[in-house]
Amino acid sequence: MGLPVLAAIGIGLDIFGGVQAKRSADKAAEAAKKVGEFNAGIIERDLTILENQRKIINANLLLDENRDRYRFSGVQGQAIASYSAAGIDISQGTPMRVLRQNAREFEYDMAVNEFNNSITNMQITDAQEGVRLNAEMSRMDAGYQAAAMRSQGTASLISGFGTAARRGYSTGLGSGSTGGVNV
Repeated sequence: MGLPVLAAIGIGLDIFGGVQAKRSADKAAEAAKKVGEFNAGIIERDLTILENQRKIINANLLLDENRDRYRFSGVQGQAIASYSAAGIDISQGTPMRVLRQNAREFEYDMAVNEFNNSITNMQITDAQEGVRLNAEMSRMDAGYQAAAMRSQGTASLISGFGTAARRGYSTGLGSGSTGGVNV
């Protein structure tokens, strides 16, 4: 086998190596994108969990409110019964003030519970936004990694062609001469 044949084989291997490196990099880039999307999907699963948490918290508020209203009516009934049993007129004076004060305190407690519930809902909304941003970040990171891998593959391909061209030039295969070697 002569030098030109070996040089041609070397050139072919240089080009083949560059093409293979590019293919491998493209496959790795696709895998990186899939991993990023998979991770984003796992992160976004938390959105459903947070929304379910919101539903449970809001349902509990309604249950607590109904239970508290029932208890409040019992407390008011007991107050009325106590005053009536003592022979006190409940339509005016202290008994009415007590009943009104009980009602004001009850309404205040209901307002505090609703406020606390709205704060919890705001925290859930903030957490959901954080989850969305994390998922987007996962996708962006995967896109960056994929682009870097593709770029690396393209660089390997160009390098393979460059090496093949240098080998061809140094052996004189591309110029019709034998590169200074007498055959």
